[in-house]
Amino acid sequence: MGTRQWLLSAGDLDRWTLGAAGATAASAAALLWYLTRGCSVKSEYYERVRRRLDLERHRRQLLTQQLTAGGQLMTVRRQLIVELPLAQLIEQLQSGKITATEALRAYQAKAMEITEQYNCITEFVTTAEERAAALDALPESKRGPLHGVPISVKDSIDLEGFDSTLGLAKYLDRPAASNAPLVQTLIDLGAVPFCKTNVPQTLMSFGCSNPVWGVTTNIRDPARVPGGSSGGEAVLVAAGGSPLGLGSDIGGSARVPALFSGCCGFKPTCGRVSSVGETSFMPACTGAGGSNNNNNNNVRRVLRLITTPLPGADMYRLDPLLPRVLWNETLESAGRPWRVGYLSELPFCPVTPGVRRVLTETVSALEAAGMELVPFQLDCGPAELQLFLQQALPDNGAFLGRALENENLDVSVADLANGMKLPTWVRPLISWVLGSRYRFASSRLKAWTADPEQAVVLRAARDQYVQRTVTRWRAARLDLLLLPGFACPPPPRHRVSELIVGGLYTMLMNMLNFPAGILTVDRETEEDQAALEHYPTPSVELQWFKDASRGALGQPLGVQVAALPWMEEQLLAGMCDIERAIEKHYRKT
Repeated sequence: MGTRQWLLSAGDLDRWTLGAAGATAASAAALLWYLTRGCSVKSEYYERVRRRLDLERHRRQLLTQQLTAGGQLMTVRRQLIVELPLAQLIEQLQSGKITATEALRAYQAKAMEITEQYNCITEFVTTAEERAAALDALPESKRGPLHGVPISVKDSIDLEGFDSTLGLAKYLDRPAASNAPLVQTLIDLGAVPFCKTNVPQTLMSFGCSNPVWGVTTNIRDPARVPGGSSGGEAVLVAAGGSPLGLGSDIGGSARVPALFSGCCGFKPTCGRVSSVGETSFMPACTGAGGSNNNNNNNVRRVLRLITTPLPGADMYRLDPLLPRVLWNETLESAGRPWRVGYLSELPFCPVTPGVRRVLTETVSALEAAGMELVPFQLDCGPAELQLFLQQALPDNGAFLGRALENENLDVSVADLANGMKLPTWVRPLISWVLGSRYRFASSRLKAWTADPEQAVVLRAARDQYVQRTVTRWRAARLDLLLLPGFACPPPPRHRVSELIVGGLYTMLMNMLNFPAGILTVDRETEEDQAALEHYPTPSVELQWFKDASRGALGQPLGVQVAALPWMEEQLLAGMCDIERAIEKHYRKT
């Protein structure tokens, strides 16, 4: 008996051999099934994407044929229409000097040319012509305030009959059953949605590319990003292909693309505009409706319209859970010169020389215009970055991982997706190994929620941060806050996932739930590029900002302006005054 504890008999050996062979065969069969299934899933993935792209190419060919006049898309008449400021376009549509169908075809033609160059549009809306024709049949007395105005809509915002894909193949061929309340309100006001625009995969990036619809490029440099996640919107609007674009913003998604593309972008207080019908890979993710536009007055005009209910156009009826905060014209003036706080940079994430220069020049311009400027600081370090990331992904990336299952992974979200796969016990160890040379990585690695109790603690920490900031704001008696919109100019596409921390300047406004907007001020100059040699790089990640900014000559630079929650009227009025002060300053210089 003692010997059998250590040795196998011949019979035992045969049984063991047979068992091992059986286990090996079962394992091989399981592996073969897994690989076959994987190949099948990938084959289905590619086929779904190919079929959908073929359909869109066919639709575009038909639309191009319909629009071509005299061998060209952009006729003289159409060019004159798309060059009209929004106020004049509305006036001529109301009077009948331009029909809704004419305006639609002009913007369709312009958008077709633009997307051929920058790949900013995912789908053209096939029902737009029918909508425009119905508007043309209306008597003048029945025309809405936005009668016949073409609008573009971000991929992730629901438009009845069209996909909201987030750049994921699994969301193809799942058309929305109804319009998002914000879209429906604009339609009720007379607008005509005519296209949907590209986004980064899952929306979780400041780039704008995905394996389904491809790469949207920067207007001035195809190697650089146009910003995200409302990147397609910003490119289309900035290039003159849409008079009004609808985006969303949960961390800078409307503002950063506006900054990188050179147009205006605006994020209202979360809850001021309906966010129902904004598709997300996370069921608990709440976004703030936003808009991109090339003129701040246009944003002001449209926001006033959608927050002033009309009998036939009432966003609050469509979304009864939305707080009924109507437009308040008395907030549009402080009754005195604006008192503006300014934040030149966050010590935790210093800005590049060009970004700092335009902020300094804007401060000078506002002082010359008679505004009162005072320095202001926001608490922002590793703890605040970690807090934002924990709130952005409170499930530790579980839903992100599921969204990306069986999908080709885009470079813009690869680092984030792979980082979220790391076991939580490994992250502090990696953080310790990286050390001080990676000042941002430590915060990112620690941004996970261990249990429901910690989630409650996180909410309390956010509320305390907001209260501290509001108390400091009140003590400084501010009307508005001026600060950068991103730490550097638009980076190359392959550097995007490395530079996510550059978006702290917009992320903080989301965590605070302050309304905020972007104004383009100037362009990156040769002097800005030369000054990069003096940009501090005590960490590897700051070296990445320096490297990414090289070659950004001519890229747009701007500033971000913010206000306290629910003060959109004051913010937009102040932004208009700031815009005029900037224009006057640069005319002089």
